[in-house]
Amino acid sequence: MTLRGVFPMADRSSRNGMRSEPSTAVLALKPAPGPRPLGLKWADNVATVAVRGDLDREALWAIDYTIGRAATEAGRIVLDLREVTHLDYSGIPELVARRRELLGRGGDLLIAVSNPYVSNILKATGGAELAMFRTVEEAVAPVAVARARAMRK
Repeated sequence: MTLRGVFPMADRSSRNGMRSEPSTAVLALKPAPGPRPLGLKWADNVATVAVRGDLDREALWAIDYTIGRAATEAGRIVLDLREVTHLDYSGIPELVARRRELLGRGGDLLIAVSNPYVSNILKATGGAELAMFRTVEEAVAPVAVARARAMRK
């Protein structure tokens, strides 16, 4: 089961100065919120929040809310931004704060991003505070977990 949301973005001028149509961000959470399997520790349970589209501040708020909801049962959250075309930098501090909160509880927030434009926005705003990977598979690999833990120290 997947939780999906569609968030209409505000009108804004495109890069060439012409007004553009509102864009939409689509959000999916896998697995759906619910009890984790018996015997699986919170810190070892992984949830993926996949997003695509053009993200403004309101969409980032919705993403942060969804990450918080996923974190009730999963300690490792992968934020999949591979299909994001634009990201409003003003919402990045909430992602940094959410990662700090998860790290404090023994979990982590890992970001999969392949678009260099989006990656540069994240690096410029979140810097070393965000753990970024090229794919979701890299983010959930045992090597990624060790690397993310080493970054905390």
